Formats: sequence, C-alpha cells, structure tokens
Amino acid sequence: MLLFLNDNLQRNQSGIEHAQIKRLNLFKKFNQPAKIVTRQYSNELHLVVEAAGIKDQDFINLFDYFQNACLVPHRIVKLQDLHLNPKWKRKADGISYNYYDGKTRVMYVRRRNDRDRSIINLQYFDHFGKLLKVVWYDNRGFASVEQLYDWNGQIAVENYLRPDGQLALQKVNFKDRRQQKATSYHLFNWHGQDWQFANFDELTRFFYDQLVVDPALNSDGPLGLVVDRVYELGWAVLNMHHRVFRVMQLHNDHVNNPSDMLHSTLNYNYQWGLDHLKDWDGIIALTPQQQADVQDRFGKQGVKIYRIPGPIVADEVLAAPHVDFAKRQRDLVVMVARLSPEKQQDHLLQAWPKILQQIPDAQLELWGYANDNFDQKLKAQVSAEQIENSVTFCGYTTDVNAVYERAQLLILPSRAEGLPLSLVEAQSHGLPIVANDIKYGPADVVIDQRDGLLTKNGDIDGLAQAIISLLTDKKRLAEFSAHAYQDSARYSAANVMKLWNELLDDMPKEVAD
Repeated sequence: MLLFLNDNLQRNQSGIEHAQIKRLNLFKKFNQPAKIVTRQYSNELHLVVEAAGIKDQDFINLFDYFQNACLVPHRIVKLQDLHLNPKWKRKADGISYNYYDGKTRVMYVRRRNDRDRSIINLQYFDHFGKLLKVVWYDNRGFASVEQLYDWNGQIAVENYLRPDGQLALQKVNFKDRRQQKATSYHLFNWHGQDWQFANFDELTRFFYDQLVVDPALNSDGPLGLVVDRVYELGWAVLNMHHRVFRVMQLHNDHVNNPSDMLHSTLNYNYQWGLDHLKDWDGIIALTPQQQADVQDRFGKQGVKIYRIPGPIVADEVLAAPHVDFAKRQRDLVVMVARLSPEKQQDHLLQAWPKILQQIPDAQLELWGYANDNFDQKLKAQVSAEQIENSVTFCGYTTDVNAVYERAQLLILPSRAEGLPLSLVEAQSHGLPIVANDIKYGPADVVIDQRDGLLTKNGDIDGLAQAIISLLTDKKRLAEFSAHAYQDSARYSAANVMKLWNELLDDMPKEVAD
C-alpha cells in the first residue's frame, strides 16, 4: 500500500493534484493498493472528491479519520430536520432564512442551493446581535464542526464532531506569552485516550503514525508514503515515531537557477526536504535529465533517485478515434496552465501582435486559474497591446480534453517546469506543441520538428516565428498532429507502472517502531 500525501484537495486543482489522481487510477488499474491522503478540513470536501472522480474508499482526510467519518452514508439535512423553536418568526433571505425571537435575530439558516435546499450552516446570535456560534454541516449530512466566537468576532474554539454528535477534536485559538497567535489541538477519546498537540504539524505527525499501524490499511502488505508536498508535510513525515518507507516526489525544477545545477539555491518547495535528504528512502524525479542532475548533486548521500513521470495516458485515450485535423478550429491557439509568472503567459501575449500581423484571424485562449492576481497584469497587457478581440481568458475547466481536441496548437512558454501534464495530455489528443526548451520536461515530450517545436526561453521573436511557421503551413501542422497521437504512447499506463514497480519492490515488508 502506498499513501499519496497532500495538504489539501480543492476544486481548482493544480498539476500536483491532477498527477496524484492519475497515479491513483493507475494503481487501481493494476490492482496495486493506494490512497490519497489530505489533512485540511472542508465541509464540502467530499463534493470535491466526488467531482474529481475519487471514491471515498480511496481517500483519507485527517479530520474525517479522527471524526470516524471516512465512510458515512450520504443524506440531505433540510429545514424540517432542524426542529427549531416554533415561536420564532421566519423571514426569507433568498433561499436562506433569518429567525427572530420578537425583534431580535437569533439565528440564520444558510442553505446550499434551490435544487436540494440542504443546510450549509446555522449561525447563532446573542441579544446584542453578535455572532456566537456557527454550526457547519458536512455535505454528507451531519453537523461536522461548531465554531465558537469571542467578543471581538474572532473564532476562539472549533469543535469537530463525529457523525453521532460526540466531540472528536477541538481546535483552540489563543495568544502565547508574546501575544502571538497560536493554535492547539485536543483529540478526545481516541481509542480510549485523550491527546493534546501544540500545533497542526504535531497533529499531522500523529495522524500519519496512526495510519501506518491501522490494521485496515496494513492488511494489504507493505506500506509506504509518497510525499507530494514536502514543504507542507515533510516535517510531520520525517518526525514520525514509526519508521516507514518514505519518498519525496519532485513536481518541478528543484533549483532556482537551472544553469548551475550543482550550486544553485534550491526551490523553496523542496529545500527542507533536500536539506534532510539522508532521512528519506528515495526521491522521485520526473525525467531522465532531472534524475541525473539530482544524482550528480546529492547522490553521494546514498539516497536512491527514481525516475517516474507524473503524466499518464490512459489506454482508452490511446485507443480513442483521432480528431480529423480539418475539423479543428482553424488558427486556434491555446495555453493550458496556471496564470502565474513562471508560466510566462506575458511572453506569449508579447509575441501575439507579431502573430496577428501574419495571421489576422488567429485566436488565443488562456485556460487556467490565476495565482496572486496575475490575471489582472495579463489583462492589462492585453488591453495595452489592443489585442482584446483575439485573446480570451477562459478560466479553469474540468473538461480540458475538449479544449485539446478543438485547438490547432498548444503553447507553453514557461521558464521552469517538472514534466508538464498539459504537454502529455495535449499530445495524447493529437495537439501539436510549441514549448520552451527548458529544464525539465518539454524536450521529454515534444520531439522537435516531428510533433512540435522547441523554442529558446526569453526569445519572443523566436516564439512568434515558431507559431507563425506552423499556423501558415497546415499540411505540416496536420502531420505534427498525427505524430503527436503516435508519440504519446511513451506515457502509457503500462510503461509508467513498470517504473513504479521498481519502487514497490524496494519497500520493506513491515512497519518499524
């Protein structure tokens, strides 16, 4: 059994979450036991899990685990289930309701939507109108957490409840001796004992220790941990009381300056993990080049460096009928990536007026959610360059395959990558690619002059000319599309699973104390 550790799972998923889900499906396909494990709370977490195509039995959340709520029947809690004081007067607020005792508002009942009208939360007020308490309902139909507020309107205590209403976990917010905000956690009646933790990381460590000795998980044989977000989770894993097989997954370039791999400062996402390299059983790099670079810099410490790509092309995608290139939207260019400085959408927008001079009808669609309001900078750039009629910000999509099958060309002008999921996915749907030849990934996916073109990072004119050369030669572009379908088989499920089997074979048979 491998547990894939992440901090959270949200509706707008990054490449890391997409890679985790693909990995989980890969393991299920080959009957290898695995689960995704997260630690952050959300009352709508299982709506997200369901939307991501993950079954509850393949997923463990820290709060679910301690609340005995990993697997609970789904039910809808409606207004009539609350048994409110019949003397209270009710006033509608859209689909929600305010309740009054005389002229004093005592409660606000927030409902999810007009379709199922399920309860999201109950908000309680004192006779001064101040918020006292909020009871949040898990989307599966039970009161999951009580938030108690202080006089200043701040959450003082959060009580996490089991489905039977018993108190499972308490989070207390307070100020330490230096008047700095601090948090402690209290776990109640866990296997007959109460526990206290000074912070969330200590609770997380305890959670992982419980998982690795849980008979329900250990029944499938050896157990190991794949840490997908070492910045958030590394300390808890390396400080566990039980010694288990543990590997750190690299999802991006591990250094800040790819031109000096041996001496560059480390990417902050991986620095802590790499600084404690001797405590890991392995590191997973995404590409042969990254594997070699990590080996050159850290190999003397004796930690095994695996090479396992994150992207996986499903058998059904490989077997699907190919899109007739003539049916793709003519001159449609897309970029599928977070709107973020390292992805360099601004470079593509800089090149776009040059492209329009040669191909006036060209259209550019930017797909992805924004980091740190970077979309506002990009939209200002579009306005300044007066290219609004040909550039569309499309946001995040859960049906990215439809984008790939409609477009004629995908662009990725990033300055740093690991092994971009978008490149492999686009290629598997027959989409030619123009991407910067950077570390790591584009050269491992794009076969230059066969299924796409590799460009030099920062060369705006070169980027523009590469796009123009393909859009103005539809015969060549169609040939690239046919080759893309063929070349994507390199990332088939069977090929990727062979690499995972090497790691699985290295796992010890038992958990050590």
